[in-house]
Amino acid sequence: MDVLLDEVKLPSHLDRLTDTALDLRRVQGMVRVGPDVLFVILSGSLYKLTAERAVLEPVFDSVTRLWPADENCALVESEGALWRVDLDGTKGRLLTIPKGTISYDVKWGIRGLVVGALVDRREPVDPKAPYFYPATREKVTLCRYASIEGWHDLADVPEGCGNLSMCRYGRRIAWRESLNVIPEEAQRGEFYGFDLNTNEVRKLTEGVGKVGRVVMASDGSALLYEANHEAAYPITTHTDLWWLSWDGSEQVNLTEGGRCIARFGWGPREKTVWVSFVEGLEMQTEVLALDGTPEGTFGDLDAVSDIVWMPDGLAIFETEDAERFPAIWTGTRRVPLPQPENYEDLRVLEMEWEAPDGMEIEGVLYEADRLRGSAPLLVSAHGGPAAPVENVRSEVVRYRHLLRAGYRVFRPAFRGSLGFGDDFARSNIGCQGRADLEDIVSGVDFLIEEGLALKNRVGIFGGSYGGYMTLRALTVTDRFHAGVSLFGFIDNRRMTLETGDFTYETEYLEPLSWPITERTRGGDVFPNLGAIRTPLLLLHGDQDPICPLSESKVTCRALEALGVPVGLVVYPGEGHGFRKEKNRRDSARRTLAWFLNYLPP
Repeated sequence: MDVLLDEVKLPSHLDRLTDTALDLRRVQGMVRVGPDVLFVILSGSLYKLTAERAVLEPVFDSVTRLWPADENCALVESEGALWRVDLDGTKGRLLTIPKGTISYDVKWGIRGLVVGALVDRREPVDPKAPYFYPATREKVTLCRYASIEGWHDLADVPEGCGNLSMCRYGRRIAWRESLNVIPEEAQRGEFYGFDLNTNEVRKLTEGVGKVGRVVMASDGSALLYEANHEAAYPITTHTDLWWLSWDGSEQVNLTEGGRCIARFGWGPREKTVWVSFVEGLEMQTEVLALDGTPEGTFGDLDAVSDIVWMPDGLAIFETEDAERFPAIWTGTRRVPLPQPENYEDLRVLEMEWEAPDGMEIEGVLYEADRLRGSAPLLVSAHGGPAAPVENVRSEVVRYRHLLRAGYRVFRPAFRGSLGFGDDFARSNIGCQGRADLEDIVSGVDFLIEEGLALKNRVGIFGGSYGGYMTLRALTVTDRFHAGVSLFGFIDNRRMTLETGDFTYETEYLEPLSWPITERTRGGDVFPNLGAIRTPLLLLHGDQDPICPLSESKVTCRALEALGVPVGLVVYPGEGHGFRKEKNRRDSARRTLAWFLNYLPP
C-alpha cells in the first residue's frame, strides 16, 4: 500500500492515458468575424473557421476568453491582457487586465474598447495575523474602462458578486450578488445593475432563490437571467430562464420549470432566445419567443456550446450526442474538432432499471470495444446530488484510462439528480444514503442480470456527494470491493458548522436543531465508520471550503487504527475539486493504481 501512496507505478500504455493533454478538445468560445468567418477557442487555442470551407485553422495559443468586435476583428483574453485579433491573425495588445479582477465583460464600439469589471483591491491577508468569526463582508469595486476615458470607479459592492454582463456601449451593467459570501449548496442570490445615466446601483430582482447567469440585451433595455424563485427548496427546484425589462415593469418566465438549464442566450436581433437543457439523460435545445412560446428546434442537433448567429439567421454551434463526438455544426455540415487521440473504441450505453420501491431510474454505462464479460465494474457516483447525468459521447473520454485498463464504468442518475423534474430531484430529501444508494445497488444488480457485471467484481468512486456515496456504500453494504472517495464527507452536522453553509442540511435533512435527530443523523457515515473493511483511497484538497479536509482525515485515521487498507492524499492549494493539471493527472493515476491493485481486471 505504501508504494501506491508514495510512488505510483503504472504500465506505460496506461500511464500515458492519464495525461491531461489527451483530454477531449471542446469549444470554449466562438464569435463571428465578418459575414462568414468565425474565431473559435478549442482547449486554450484560437482557431479560424470559414463556414464555406469548413476547416479549422490554428491562429495562436494561450487564449482563455473571446468576444465579438466588428467585421474585421475579435477580442481575446490571453496571458493576462486583452488583445485585438484581425482576420489575418495579426494581434495587438489593448489593455492589461487589472490585478484582482473577479468578473468582467468586454464590448467594442465606434469609440473603441469598453470594459466593465468587478475588482478586488484588498491587500493580501497576513497569514500570521489573527482572524475572526463571523467575518465582516467586505467590498469590491465596480469599475469601467473606455478607450478615450481610461478607468473610472463606479461603486463599491459586496464581495461575492460575479457574472458581470454589459450592454453594447457599457452604459448599463448587470451582475449576480450571492446572498452569502460562504459557498452555498443553494447558491442563493439576487441580480443588481448599474446605470451610467443615473450613476446608481439598483436591485433588479427580489426573492429569486437559486441564481445562475445574467445576460444583458445589447441596447440595455432588458436582460435574461437564470433563477428558480424558490425559497423553501432552492437546491432541488430546477431553475428557469427569465426575461426582465431593465426598469422591472415587465417579467416573463420563459421555461416554466422542471428543466435542467445548461446554457442560454439571445437569438437573432434579440427577438428570441435559445436555451439548452438536460431532460432525462438527453440534451435538448429550443428557440423561444420572448413570451416563452416555442419557435423551433434544430432537429436532432442540440447545442452544447453558445450559439453564434450568422447574418442570414443561420445558427452555428458545437453539437454531440451518444453516438457522435463533439463537432461544430455550420448549418450545412459537421466540422470535426481536432483531437489528440482517436477514441472511437470507447462507447456509451443508456440503461434503465427499477429501484426496489418501483421508481424508474436511468444511467449510462461506459465501456471499450472487445471488453470481456468478466470485466470489473466501477460505479462513478456523481456529486451534488442535485446534478445531471448526460448520455453524450464526450463523457466517455473522462474515463479512458479506466476503460482501456479493462473496466466498465457505470454512472447512475440516482434519485435526487437533475433533469427528471422537481419531484425526482426532491425524492432523496430525508433519505440520503439510503434510497439513493438503493438506486445504485439495484442498478448494479440489473447489470449483473444483463451479464455486464459480476457480483464480486464491483468497485465505487466519486467526488463530493459522490465521495460521500462511496463512503456510505462501503459502510452499510458489502457490495463493493474497493473504493476511492474524492473530497467527500462523513458527518453532515459537523460539515455544516465547519463550513457555515446551513442550506444543505436545512433542505435535505431539517433545519439546525439540538439534540441531533435521527432524521439528521440517519444517513451519516461517521456513526458506522468502523464497519468499513474495504480498501479505501481518499483524495482531498487542503483548501476545500465545501467538504473540509477534516472529513477525510478523520476517515483515514479511523480506518488506519482498524487495520483497513487506507490512504489519504492531500493536494496543497486545491479547493473543492482539482484544478491544477498536475493534480488532476495525479488523482487519475492514483485512482487507477488503487483499483488495479485491489480489483484487477
